[in-house]
Amino acid sequence: MSTAVIETTDLHFSFGRFPVLSGVNFTLNEGEAVCLTGENGCGKSTALKLLIGAYKPSQGSSLLFGSSATKGDQLSRVGYVPQATTTEKISFPITARELVAQGLTRELGVFTFTRKKQRDKAEKMLRSMGLSKIIDVPFSELSGGLQQRVLIARALITEPELLILDEPISGVDAESRVEFLTLIEKLRSERNLTVLIVTHDLEEIRRYVTIDRIHRIEEGQLIDA
Repeated sequence: MSTAVIETTDLHFSFGRFPVLSGVNFTLNEGEAVCLTGENGCGKSTALKLLIGAYKPSQGSSLLFGSSATKGDQLSRVGYVPQATTTEKISFPITARELVAQGLTRELGVFTFTRKKQRDKAEKMLRSMGLSKIIDVPFSELSGGLQQRVLIARALITEPELLILDEPISGVDAESRVEFLTLIEKLRSERNLTVLIVTHDLEEIRRYVTIDRIHRIEEGQLIDA
């Protein structure tokens, strides 16, 4: 019997008086790769925040590994790769190694800086992904494709069971998109990851990643695509 990694029941959410999602029932089982798609502004990012507990539903429930998502007690089992466009905000001088090491901040307790153990672990992760040449290169100087691979390394460094990708190839050049998606498929098979991809670039993703199910958000409803 499959184990539910994410499970929502009659999920509703509104921004004030404006409804965004209504009656959403969704299950993501262990080992699956599922796409959540829809037009820009349809509520994909809002749905994602509800699934990981960043937003509290106005009605219904969202469970993450069997626990209420809003508790946040299961987030250590989740790796998250943000939209490629958000990397433009990382303009301060931080190397690829330092950025990946930040993925280990849960290990650092009250300290806000990384220790040698975390930096060494980050270097090992980057080398394992074929990124040894850019370990000490400032993140802001990397191409969009390399930045995405570094963000994947940061997401994977805690060895998560669930990998969430939010519009992962938006704003990335064609060659880098192929390399990135090929890497996702390889990682999924090697690590038996459960993968949730939020995207409007559905056809290109399906070319390179084996997708089990596709759901689409239309007018606040979640439908099978």
